[in-house]
Amino acid sequence: MPRKARRSGVKFIEDERNRSLTFFKRRSGLFKAVSDLSALTGARVVMVLECENERFSSFGTPKADPIVDAFLSGDAPTESDTSEEQKAVIINLQNELFQLEKDKAMEDKWKKENMLRAKEIQGTSRKAKYVYGKVEDLDATELYEMYHELSRIKQEISDRLPWFRSMPSNVATLPMYFPYAPSQISFQ
Repeated sequence: MPRKARRSGVKFIEDERNRSLTFFKRRSGLFKAVSDLSALTGARVVMVLECENERFSSFGTPKADPIVDAFLSGDAPTESDTSEEQKAVIINLQNELFQLEKDKAMEDKWKKENMLRAKEIQGTSRKAKYVYGKVEDLDATELYEMYHELSRIKQEISDRLPWFRSMPSNVATLPMYFPYAPSQISFQ
């Protein structure tokens, strides 16, 4: 498997979707690094990020608010009243939160991609038009084709599953004469 070419330098990402995904991944990585720094050194750390849409993300260990307040007021930060056990619990919860955010972002991405694929297929495929489309949007020829395709599927199921034949049919059957069958349409 060939290796992916390495980037040469850092440049602005033009595609909005890729840019937001990169921001999320990098933000999570930065927050993880800040959490690790705090856990390894015992330092009280805070990080605040602002993204393009003017939303802020903040992360602090053990809490961001007291550190930010001390910074803005110019006072020395007050001592933290959290024990080592509480710090460990906070770090574990922060790690779980990051993982959940990452999973949610990936799930959202997959949902969007699946919806786009479904819409693309719906626009190009006749069978998808039958499945995703509305009955009102189908013309007489398409309805007739759909009826015959469903009848063929029903017969195939019946052939493969003998017990299916003995089940009562709740499906209304079309009369032998279908007024809009393509072979019966006459344009005068």
